[in-house]
Amino acid sequence: MHKTCGESTDLSDPTGPATPEPAASPEPEAGTQDRATTQDRATPTDRATPKDRPKPRALSRREALTLLGVGALAAEQALLGGDSAPKPGTGPPSLGPVSQANAKPLTSGYAPDGTAGRAAALPLQDVQLLDSPFRANQDRNTTYLLFLDPERMLRPFRINYGLPTSALPNGGWERPDSEIRGHTTGHLMSALALTYANTGNTEALARGQYIVSQLAAFQARDRQAGFHPGYLSAFPEIYFDWIEEGLDVWSPYYMIHKYLAGLIDQYQLAGNAEALDVAIKLGDWVDWRTSRLTYAHMQAVLEYEYGGLPEALANLYTITGSERYLAAAQRFYHAQVFDPLADGVDALAGLQANVTTPKIIACVRMWEETGSGKYRDIAQNFWDLVTAHHVYVIGGAGNYEHFQAPDVVAGQLTNFTCENCVSYNLLKLTRLLHFHQLTRADLIDYYERTLFNQMLGEQDPASPHGFNCYYTGLSAGAFKRQPLNYFAGGNPNVYASDYDTFTCDTATGLETQAKFADTIYTRDADGLYVNLFIPSQVRSHGLVLQQATGLPDDPATRLTVLSGSATMTLRVRVPGWVAGRPIVTLNGTPVPDLPLEQSNWIALRRRWQAGDLLEVTLPMRLAFEPTPDHPAVQAVTYGPVVLAGVFGTDPGPLTPVLETTSLQKTAAQSLTFEALSGRKPVRLIPVSRAAHEYYTAYWQAL
Repeated sequence: MHKTCGESTDLSDPTGPATPEPAASPEPEAGTQDRATTQDRATPTDRATPKDRPKPRALSRREALTLLGVGALAAEQALLGGDSAPKPGTGPPSLGPVSQANAKPLTSGYAPDGTAGRAAALPLQDVQLLDSPFRANQDRNTTYLLFLDPERMLRPFRINYGLPTSALPNGGWERPDSEIRGHTTGHLMSALALTYANTGNTEALARGQYIVSQLAAFQARDRQAGFHPGYLSAFPEIYFDWIEEGLDVWSPYYMIHKYLAGLIDQYQLAGNAEALDVAIKLGDWVDWRTSRLTYAHMQAVLEYEYGGLPEALANLYTITGSERYLAAAQRFYHAQVFDPLADGVDALAGLQANVTTPKIIACVRMWEETGSGKYRDIAQNFWDLVTAHHVYVIGGAGNYEHFQAPDVVAGQLTNFTCENCVSYNLLKLTRLLHFHQLTRADLIDYYERTLFNQMLGEQDPASPHGFNCYYTGLSAGAFKRQPLNYFAGGNPNVYASDYDTFTCDTATGLETQAKFADTIYTRDADGLYVNLFIPSQVRSHGLVLQQATGLPDDPATRLTVLSGSATMTLRVRVPGWVAGRPIVTLNGTPVPDLPLEQSNWIALRRRWQAGDLLEVTLPMRLAFEPTPDHPAVQAVTYGPVVLAGVFGTDPGPLTPVLETTSLQKTAAQSLTFEALSGRKPVRLIPVSRAAHEYYTAYWQAL
């Protein structure tokens, strides 16, 4: 039997309830807690058992140092120098002194963009998507966000806090007995905030405000529900007792991350001050809960998925200036994963890809806020290793949700490759690294490959609610659909449903389709960078520019100054896939012999004014990308897109043959090629456009 919250022997918070009441049942009608739900998702297997973990003390050294007047951050570092610290050369890097600039509350900028992003990122309200597949995806996503009934999304929270509700239960990973019920609500807060910031949709604003107000009311009932102050979740606090005891439970800290991130987005993107108040209290709870554990005990806890919680804590530190959140984030240094990466060692095989990647995003934020080069090395080495040795041609990573041996692609082709959550997080990581190296075009080349081929295509274009699939499979005859390993009886022609198939990929998809505008452009004091070729309008440096492009159907992009005048440098990325020197015209006149900055950017500095038109044509060609483990197995690309052969029926499990010399373009609008495969004609289209049909992205090339 598991202990109840009231029976816990180590909840010694001097500010907490003296005699907590039993926690409310997470779902009275469910009858019992379903402990079998953990087998629905791959989880770490080498967890500490109760007898293996160190016994927590009534007053830890960390607590003693803090009570003696040492600051929380200094106490965390002092702890690392004592008996509970890791061996020299391992464990968290020393934070050193925190700069005064970062020790003050953030007055401008968006904390998740990091320190470099304050100057480099364009606010979402300054970039507007224009008519394109990206805008269509955003519109369908917004429709779904506003369709979702807040009462159904809040139902498990109400029950957890002992409140009545007549709302219907949800399904999938939000079902009443799921141990991660409520996680979608965190993503929903973020998606509503992103949508409001980018489109000004006031209904999205109101929905977010209502959800935050209800979460604040639940949090205010912590003592009455038997929880410690600041706790907030759709499941009881006893889950955290269980992970501290080494017992089997899904990933409660992952849920806390989603709530905290959603609250921060509601505060910063939607201007909701109440959201910050709730986030601060929840951050205080995380700090209290983790400060009670020794280093070794915390390392055992970190074997359970915790998402990007330290990233959210670092963002909360940035916003508030309170060191306790940075100290709490430091405790989430997962030595077993981070130490090899700090040394550039590829030990990724076997790690769950979406468990690991959010941890690396947090390392970028910890590097930015602490100045520690070790955190920087972990993040950069991870990006280098993954993009060079662990990604498929569409930019995604992982087979059956796990990293496999490096440079094995042809040997890992299934319909369970490239979980969309992983790419959602890889793009967040790439974006943060890009802000530090604006002219490094390979970062944006990877971003573009993944965005155009995987993320744009994860949504069902035939669904008014923009349902997202879980995997982008790359087997012979792959098919975008519900994940069969979770919904074996699902309709093969339905990616998801309104309420019955919630997963983490449903949740991240809500954000992905809401923030396509966030990396099209970046900026510096000198001017504007055009990173991605997506129809859009941008306001920067006193100018309003419009980008018109039909890429990949049309190889050109046209940048028109709609209003304003300013002297600045306009830079347009020259992608790695370009098939020849770009053709550049300014106001209809060719610009000959234009020098390229570092061979990656067209750069024109001049006084720009209304009516100016810069047109850049980027030649594209067919290319064949061999797999590293079986070079005869190849993917076909055309400019930024991967071409997939589409079939009316299942072509079977064998990798089909492609007669490469037979490939020819048959249509530019919409981009289509034809070729012979096994002496039969096959149509090839951009893989993102394959929907409700079998498709193949890898071939035996002849």
